[in-house]
Amino acid sequence: MKDLNNVIIRTGTTQEFFDNVRKTMRKLDEGKPVEPSAHTITFEDPTDMLHFLNQAKLNLINVIRDHPDSITNIAKRANRSRESVSRDIKEMAKYGLVKIINSVNPGHGRQKIIEFVANQVKLEAII
Repeated sequence: MKDLNNVIIRTGTTQEFFDNVRKTMRKLDEGKPVEPSAHTITFEDPTDMLHFLNQAKLNLINVIRDHPDSITNIAKRANRSRESVSRDIKEMAKYGLVKIINSVNPGHGRQKIIEFVANQVKLEAII
């Protein structure tokens, strides 16, 4: 996954999603260029969005953004257990918010470095 300037996390309906896809496909059918947009994560239920972006994950986003590092070191900086941080990072990776890079750790084998993918996260919720 490439680095992104913006990630939008929003609420929306399935209908809105398919309307946007249809608009994009019409442009492609007409031979018009399609500008890359921000990476968008859409939740139908605002409660699901709030569950995904709980305080612990928001704290992890700030820690990772400031200091990309291994899960163990991120857990220490966040004052959380390695297991809970690992679980949250896997979920954030599933949605494309972080990337996991396998790197060589001289004298110790390999390690996974976690990096945040966007410069900015925009939250949009309509209730």
